[in-house]
Amino acid sequence: MRWRPTIYLGRWAGVEIRLDLILVILIGLLFFSSLNDAQARNAPAGEVWTAIAHLVLLLVMVACMFLHEVGHAFVCKLRGHEPRMILLSFVGLTFFKAGKVKPSDEFWIAIAGPMVNVLIAVVAAPFVFIQAADRSLPPMLTQASMASLVGFMAWVSILNFLIAIGNLTPGWPADGARAVRGWLAKKYGYAAGTVRAVAISHGFWLVLAGISVIIMTVTPMIKAFDNAMPTRSSASMIVMYNIVFLLMAVIGLYYGWAEKRRVARLGAERAAAVVGPPPEFMPKSHDEKKQAEDKVVDVEATVDGEKKEKPAGPSKVDEVKEKAKETLETGKTLYKVAKATGKGGGWFAKQGFKMVGAMFSGDEKKTKDEKK
Repeated sequence: MRWRPTIYLGRWAGVEIRLDLILVILIGLLFFSSLNDAQARNAPAGEVWTAIAHLVLLLVMVACMFLHEVGHAFVCKLRGHEPRMILLSFVGLTFFKAGKVKPSDEFWIAIAGPMVNVLIAVVAAPFVFIQAADRSLPPMLTQASMASLVGFMAWVSILNFLIAIGNLTPGWPADGARAVRGWLAKKYGYAAGTVRAVAISHGFWLVLAGISVIIMTVTPMIKAFDNAMPTRSSASMIVMYNIVFLLMAVIGLYYGWAEKRRVARLGAERAAAVVGPPPEFMPKSHDEKKQAEDKVVDVEATVDGEKKEKPAGPSKVDEVKEKAKETLETGKTLYKVAKATGKGGGWFAKQGFKMVGAMFSGDEKKTKDEKK
């Protein structure tokens, strides 16, 4: 999973922040889908703003996802661990460097994120009631409702509430799945607890994926009897986000399988030392990439026959290569002399021993000089 394409967003409080490029593509697809709805059935020009409002809402939800992960990182520090990276993807992931892990650590760190979403949902909840009571506003849960401040904030409240509920479910990689594993680990041990938690996760995702498919099958029939424009129909939004949900179900099944495989490969003791998502799922950090680039520059000797300047001095490997090259050239010269003068193999071997002895005596002299 470390090969995944991500965008480096910098560091905040010592924690590296990265944005998954696949999430950017998904947001773009949702925007163009809502823009297509805004232009359907000869809709008024003003409906285009509903698509722009949808895009802004998606960006706000990415910010809410970041705050969710900050909640994990904050409790992580309170429990004595070090957060390393926040990855904003289909679901946010916060990677930790843990020490002296307790079974309860995973539980408390896991539920910290959803509590942030609950807080945001409660603060914005009054707008939901205003939207529901005001009949002059577009219907709730439609794209058109996003274009007004009241409808926009109602969406923010509803989506944060759904994110909190979704993260508390036992479907991997949701925080609830890790909390379930932390609870089962106390009773059955870490390895057996992981097996049971993944089995619960797979069952959860398969059931909900089946319900999602049924909804997507029935929705077109509902839309056929609905004469409202797509931007003012809840069915259009349901279809749009059901596709996203199915994609998340596939990812959830993969993450559960990968976690079970990781614990089986490392063993319960080593696997239990990881709090939060396993490091195998973490993309290469900015520091790792910089070190790799510096290493490439350091060992790169020539380009198009011209020697490049290296930021570091010659390494031991370069010195050995140079000596081997000199020895090979000297050996070729001795062979030519022996062939031209008729000297035998004994003379050639004698000269070779002298050459090797001189090389080692030179190394010893160099070592003595360095000590001085």
